[in-house]
Amino acid sequence: MHCRKVILVAIVLAAGVFRPCTAQTTFEFGPLTNLLTDEGRMSFGTIVSADVVSWSAPDAQDLLVARLWDGVYLYPSPDLTSIGDPIRLCSQLGHVVLMVEPIGAGDGSPFVIGTDRQGKIFLLQLIGTYPDIRLEAVQDPLLTADGMAFNIPFVNPKYRLSDHPEQIWHQDFNYTYPTIYSSTAQNSSSLIIGDWGGELWYLPQIRPENGVPVFAGETYSKRDGRQFARPKFLLQDEQGGTLLMGEGKEADVRYPGGASRPVMYRNPGTMSDDLIVLCGMTATELRYLQRVKTGDEGEPVFHDLGEMTIEAMPDEGYDAYNYHAVLATVGSGPWPDLLISRGCDLAFCRNQRVSGVIPKFRFSHWISDRDAPTRGYNFTEVLTDHQGKRYLLDNDNQWWIREIFNVDGEPRLSSQRFPLHDQNGVFRVDGDTDLQHGVNWGFHRAALWHYDGTGRQHLVVGTDKGLLYLLREDQPLGRDGRFEFHSFGPLKDVAGTEIRVHHRLVAAPLDLDADGDPDLILAAATYAPNDPHPGSGIYYSLNLGTADDHTPILSPVAQLETIGHVHPDFRNQHAQAQALDLMGTGERLAAIGTQQGDHFRTYVYRPAKDRIALEHTGMILPPISIEERLLDLDGDGDWEYVRSGGESLIATFAEVIIRSANP
Repeated sequence: MHCRKVILVAIVLAAGVFRPCTAQTTFEFGPLTNLLTDEGRMSFGTIVSADVVSWSAPDAQDLLVARLWDGVYLYPSPDLTSIGDPIRLCSQLGHVVLMVEPIGAGDGSPFVIGTDRQGKIFLLQLIGTYPDIRLEAVQDPLLTADGMAFNIPFVNPKYRLSDHPEQIWHQDFNYTYPTIYSSTAQNSSSLIIGDWGGELWYLPQIRPENGVPVFAGETYSKRDGRQFARPKFLLQDEQGGTLLMGEGKEADVRYPGGASRPVMYRNPGTMSDDLIVLCGMTATELRYLQRVKTGDEGEPVFHDLGEMTIEAMPDEGYDAYNYHAVLATVGSGPWPDLLISRGCDLAFCRNQRVSGVIPKFRFSHWISDRDAPTRGYNFTEVLTDHQGKRYLLDNDNQWWIREIFNVDGEPRLSSQRFPLHDQNGVFRVDGDTDLQHGVNWGFHRAALWHYDGTGRQHLVVGTDKGLLYLLREDQPLGRDGRFEFHSFGPLKDVAGTEIRVHHRLVAAPLDLDADGDPDLILAAATYAPNDPHPGSGIYYSLNLGTADDHTPILSPVAQLETIGHVHPDFRNQHAQAQALDLMGTGERLAAIGTQQGDHFRTYVYRPAKDRIALEHTGMILPPISIEERLLDLDGDGDWEYVRSGGESLIATFAEVIIRSANP
């Protein structure tokens, strides 16, 4: 199947002598293919907005999904059971993050409101006839009748600026989440927009003009003097207080109000035009807002009835992308059901049709399919259990193991995930760089490390904090359905000093001193203000042998010279490193790429002779980013380029193609 193509490859084995590849050897990655699961949840990518529309047919229930960092997709479906292949309607259209909400102007034309994480609002229009349809920008930015550009400011009155804010800047950072608000008292559809500060804004549509909806706004000035329009109304309760939803967090500072994501709900019992709001950064909650009256200028006024729960909703613990979760109602009847996203998954929740002020919903199922695109965050290694079955190791703040199948020569992943255990329970390490999350989330990576010559599947873990851990295989993996290692760490060097190398450390085991034992190549860079020794670079620690407790004895960390290419110094970016038998000749090589300057172009090295250094072979791989690896997915002995998904959460892979001009 995905055999590595070697076209006139410059490898000659003569009399046991390996002739090294030269710079004429080139590498390509073939077309990307979705990595599928046998049967289970369908990964839609990290969902930042979701709606149900009827664009493939008048009675269809198509999913309109905006993916983080990617664009907007339509998943055709007659009934949300059979999901068709997605149609990409547009890219990010120049916005860092793009969220959408369908809206009809007075003439019924299919318009879509777009928002981003900089408080911007823009107007898109659906063009073409299904299936040849796309979204194009009509107004970017959205303008008032007077020609003023809309921008929603971050105005949370409770927010306190932390000593080391990560991403929230009052001037230019504000995730915004729109929902259509078509009250029975209005003839046109207005908008209610939740934002990163937990506020809810009301943006009334005043009229369609030339078929394009026009919204009312008021002018304001940012601190630097730039002028924009914003919605006139921050939604209030019946006492006149601003509705501030959920809780936010920034660099360990918690404050009221965070990430409000509303959806309109017309209550069939009270006939009230209400809101269900998913809110909070540290822990998401659902709140129900009942409309109690209309304000002096036509704005809705709500009463916060408190938290509502979804019956039987699975509790799957912390997910780093829960604050991107969104809501959508399903069905045009009086008892709409509810969709709730969680990362890349969509949960279908049935309306229990209970009359009352607060509706009741019950979790029904995750939207699933056979041979469906699967989620993935950071696949790091392929492991084998005690029966010879192959498994993929993934990390999304928790380590998971999933079995790999071959179906008609294609790799598939089991939908079942096994947690990785150590002697203390589920194995976890602390993060350091994503301070807005509710737990110590961080970016960690692992690599197989045969440091003791036993051939066992020991793992070295480089952590977000720049520390090293050892996961030692002391018992057969997978026995009794349990994948357990003995963990040690943070590891120290021979002098007793804890090894810490900047942030987001990656380790690649390779024998640097020709003693037969794999040492550690280490690559990392400062990614947060709390690095005790700021900097970046490629380092090493030699494997000096095995201690009495069967752990490795490591030399102090030192800078590693790279001959033939010098990686630039950088901050707040990343490095990638892997050691592997790239050419299938038995020689392990180091593949190293840095984001700064090189844009992850990956330079291939071998250990230098008579000195501790890496010497460039002349070979350069295409970019391999931090959530990407070369792995043998299907077990045929050839490498695949695997894009685990990262923040997109959709796993893909491609064959590795090697070409050379030499016969």
